[in-house]
Amino acid sequence: MSPAAAFLCALGLLAGSTVKGVAGIGLPLVAVPLLTVLVNLNTAVTMTTVPIIGSNFVQSIQGGRFPHLVKRFWTLLVPLFVAVIAGTRLLVVLPEHVLDAIIGIAIISVPLFLHFTPHIRVTPAHERWANPLIGIGSGLLGGISTFYGPPIMLYVFGMRLTKDEFIPTISLMYTVAGVGMLLGIYANRVATLPEIGVSFLMLIPTAIGMWVGRFVRVQLSEQRFQQLIVGIYIATGLTFLVRAFFA
Repeated sequence: MSPAAAFLCALGLLAGSTVKGVAGIGLPLVAVPLLTVLVNLNTAVTMTTVPIIGSNFVQSIQGGRFPHLVKRFWTLLVPLFVAVIAGTRLLVVLPEHVLDAIIGIAIISVPLFLHFTPHIRVTPAHERWANPLIGIGSGLLGGISTFYGPPIMLYVFGMRLTKDEFIPTISLMYTVAGVGMLLGIYANRVATLPEIGVSFLMLIPTAIGMWVGRFVRVQLSEQRFQQLIVGIYIATGLTFLVRAFFA
């Protein structure tokens, strides 16, 4: 990769991490479409993996709820980790336009589902049986795209958490998925060690973007926060669908 391409990819990570600092989600949703203008999907996934782990881990420990969240969601986290590793194999097998279509449909389903079922609610009783199912589904989807978000997003959204509860909860899930992703892309030879090294370097623009985004988040109301999340999903889903069917 040329220095110019690496610099432009760093700008893509800066944009994605700024959105994540604001909304608690959005790093791959924003960064991967921008990076695929410069590199193929496999490389874009690799470059975002370490920043995803780092940014989510930081957010998952904020507020001191980490031990409680691990205890509450371990039945989701374990199958999520295993399914992500298995799902990365599809990055090698499936054509890129098929991956684009799968990602686009999965992402655009979130705002559509929220629009038609605005009163969805997940109770503790639901969590007993839903945790493993969400873990498996999100892991397989995330393994091929880094987009674990759609099933997890709908699930956590249904818990009706405040933005300060929502962010560490979803970030813990994304941290576990990211570690599984990193192991999977190396084990399945999706990426080489030098490419993973570039992903570590991308922690620098990611840290800057997270700092900026966290400052902006303080200024957002709960309503604006939820509108921002839905807007991110719509824009990113449409981007991948256009790539799949018209590129």
